[in-house]
Amino acid sequence: MEKVENNVYDTQVFKYGVYHKENVKWLQNLTFYREELSYFDTLIEDVKAKNTILEVLNQVFVFENRLQSLHRESDELLQVINQEQWGFVDDALGKEFLLGEEICTQHFSLRERYQVFENEFIRTKHDFYKCLSKIL
Repeated sequence: MEKVENNVYDTQVFKYGVYHKENVKWLQNLTFYREELSYFDTLIEDVKAKNTILEVLNQVFVFENRLQSLHRESDELLQVINQEQWGFVDDALGKEFLLGEEICTQHFSLRERYQVFENEFIRTKHDFYKCLSKIL
């Protein structure tokens, strides 16, 4: 019976490790994406400063809104991922590696949310570059 309990414990510790590695990777990616978003903000300001054509300004306005939305979501994701990481640390310090269904469900939701953000970032980036190639 003890072997089964150790196996369950080892599996839970392993899952914590996998979740931790995912979180670390997401945090690294979010740092990169946030730098890219800042760069896009700079590009938008340059385009606005050099153009007075209403159609161009309307397109820029649409991208400003999309970028602001991505900024907000990246801020929220950073906060949620860090909170989850702190929870993992608390569990580790308390030696309570009891990976319950709630933690798994929260991490799966976080994974989906991150993937939605990442897809939207990539879509916005490509759309933005297409738009810039027409404007410039």
